[in-house]
Amino acid sequence: MECLTKMDGIFADMLEEFMGSALVTWVLTFDGVIDGEGPISAQYLEVNSSTQNSQKQYLELTNGIFLNEVMRVIDPNPKVERIYWEESNDEVLRVQNFSVLNRHLRSYYQENLQQLILVPLPNVAVLGRDPLTEAAVEELRNLLLLLLGCAVQVSLYFIHTLDCRARQHGECVPQQDS
Repeated sequence: MECLTKMDGIFADMLEEFMGSALVTWVLTFDGVIDGEGPISAQYLEVNSSTQNSQKQYLELTNGIFLNEVMRVIDPNPKVERIYWEESNDEVLRVQNFSVLNRHLRSYYQENLQQLILVPLPNVAVLGRDPLTEAAVEELRNLLLLLLGCAVQVSLYFIHTLDCRARQHGECVPQQDS
């Protein structure tokens, strides 16, 4: 695993702040859904979170495996593409996993949500080749925002669908005039 040096103090602070953000907290809630109490959430919930823990969690997010699994919770019927499950620190596998995720995101927005993504998709080369940079943190933030957008719209779709089904079956509770 790559380690931060003392010269990386500014980056370490930025990484610590990013890992404590609401966006990262949200995506880590999927850890229990994906495989029970996994290593990411167990480390995340430690009371005395250190820079090393934040860095380790961050590197687990930037291998692309966990985030692909999050997308598969949101869209359980992806096009068949191979995710490289080896948790080694191989930049080629990280780039491949993020490429798969970008294609899944684009496909889901276009085919399921019938929307175009107007912002550039995250740069998989930056994320995969050198994840311990400010640019990679920014790319990961953008990726998490796209994932959040999918999740929110899926939730709204299901709420709307349930509302329509309730109306079709006359299961709506009439509001009483007061």
